Amino acid sequence: MVSDSRPLYDRPIDANRKIKVVCLGAGYSGILTAIRFPQHIPNLELVIYEKNADIGGTWYENRYPGIACDIPSHVYQFTFESNPNWSRFYATGGEIQEYLKDVAWKYDVEKYVRFRHYFQRAEWDESIQQWRIEVTDLNTNKTVTDTCDILLKGTGLLNTWKWPDIPGLHDFKGPYMHSANWDSSFDWTDKRVALIGAGSSGIQILPNIQPKAKQVVHFMKGKTWISPVGYGAEEEGESDGVEISEEQRKVFRENPSIYQKYRHQIEGGMNKSQLVTFRDTDIQKLFWKMSDDSMKEKLKKKPWIYESMRPDYPPGCRRLTPGPGYLEALVEDNVEFVGTGIRKVTETGLVDDNGDFHEVDAIIYATGFDYSFNSAATPIIGRGGKTLEEVWTPHPEAYLSLCAPKMPNLFFFLGPNGGPGAGSFIAMLENVVDYVIQCVQKLQREYVASMEVSETAQKAFSEHVDRYFAKTIFTYKCKSWFKRNNEDGRIVGLWPGSSVHAQEALKSPRFEDFLFVQRPETQQNILTWLGNGMTTAQENDEKTTGYLDTVDVPPAINKGPRPGKKDASVNGHEDGLSPHGETEVKVVSEHIEELTAAVATVPL
Repeated sequence: MVSDSRPLYDRPIDANRKIKVVCLGAGYSGILTAIRFPQHIPNLELVIYEKNADIGGTWYENRYPGIACDIPSHVYQFTFESNPNWSRFYATGGEIQEYLKDVAWKYDVEKYVRFRHYFQRAEWDESIQQWRIEVTDLNTNKTVTDTCDILLKGTGLLNTWKWPDIPGLHDFKGPYMHSANWDSSFDWTDKRVALIGAGSSGIQILPNIQPKAKQVVHFMKGKTWISPVGYGAEEEGESDGVEISEEQRKVFRENPSIYQKYRHQIEGGMNKSQLVTFRDTDIQKLFWKMSDDSMKEKLKKKPWIYESMRPDYPPGCRRLTPGPGYLEALVEDNVEFVGTGIRKVTETGLVDDNGDFHEVDAIIYATGFDYSFNSAATPIIGRGGKTLEEVWTPHPEAYLSLCAPKMPNLFFFLGPNGGPGAGSFIAMLENVVDYVIQCVQKLQREYVASMEVSETAQKAFSEHVDRYFAKTIFTYKCKSWFKRNNEDGRIVGLWPGSSVHAQEALKSPRFEDFLFVQRPETQQNILTWLGNGMTTAQENDEKTTGYLDTVDVPPAINKGPRPGKKDASVNGHEDGLSPHGETEVKVVSEHIEELTAAVATVPL
């Protein structure tokens, strides 16, 4: 027998220590954090810092005409909050924002959110095993300091817009704006408007301004594919894959099983889309031809546009956008397509790379965001003074897209390699949150101070990522935010597989891939957290038999009586009791009550 004079850690095994979690951002990730963390983490203090005046992230910030999600609405929602009332197959930004507001109200999300608080920096304090955070309160312009055990970065990737590098950009005398910083007072009716860029925002803006504008000069230096498919929308009767009739919505509302079947159909189609991303397969070649035929047909009125914008790489190498109405708008008489870059901007217009001048009344820059993963402006300084910027040089890497070496207790939502190449991002995000919750539960329950992914595990994941993408179309030469807006380079934007693949991979953490630092309570004995042999329910005289209500009953293999058994009785007695029947049961019950009363008088 081992002799140890140290006293027993006199706490119940499930007396979880208090844990402080800070989340940056109140978009989809922050909302999900505010719902799931309080649900599964006891003794929790949660704070969400949001730079804007309301929740929603990109759907609060972006308000340009035609803003919509290029993922089907019935996929772009939480699995536990189905919305049968989406009015469009590709929901508008305003409708998505309303959905998020409704979800946030239902689960009282905003009580955790500090609005108009802009994150400035975070530094790991080794002495207390916590993050020290600085945030600017935009209401008072004062610096707020905070500490936390766990730091969650839910700011997303496409959240920092920038002006393009064009000489003379700010010399223009008319109204000009970036699509991500839209001037809501701008009226383009009967104006000559330059629209620069054909990413997802430019593709959405054109068909919305074309009908009222006098002329739209659309500059598109690069090349892109427009998806010919709508993931099953046409099968449900939406003629253009956009509008969903009130009659159809009523069917969804009143018939949950029909709506569930429809959701399976839509998400199943998206999950299958991964098959077109593998190089040189029959289905990949077929989809390439479908996309080519579709664009050629829709642009036949102006075939030179098709020749200019048709890429040499296959569809999907850069993000594929469905773009309802875009190709149709391109061939309208009041749209001029310019397939070159811009040499300079003047006070009254733009000069293209061919030297031609285009006089316009207004300019819209739909030129995208900063895709670099650069965190220098808001530094995160980890263990040993190592910054995240240094860890992510020469390129961003994150173990399972979630965490990085030297960054203890820091988790990313949509970190490097965090977006699924096919399938639902929201369903994957729910698994990401569940994964992080499991990590926090371990830290909390076992009195562990911090966890940090090992260099070996990080390297192994990165090697797997590179091997996977080598067989896909994403490594063709194409300018894509998947590669930080470069034509070549490492794929850092996508998960190495589909959403359903990620969901399977993130079911449970591989804790052997992490390095742990124990709290003082467990430094001498890592099993100190086993406590005093009791549970909190026992100490508080509460129900201790909940396990009887959550039994995982295995499916029966053989049904009916066992062969050779005379009847269904127990031990040969037809009533299932002993020969004494109900009398014995009553005596046993009374004995248990007496024993329970006696135990209650024993001091613990």
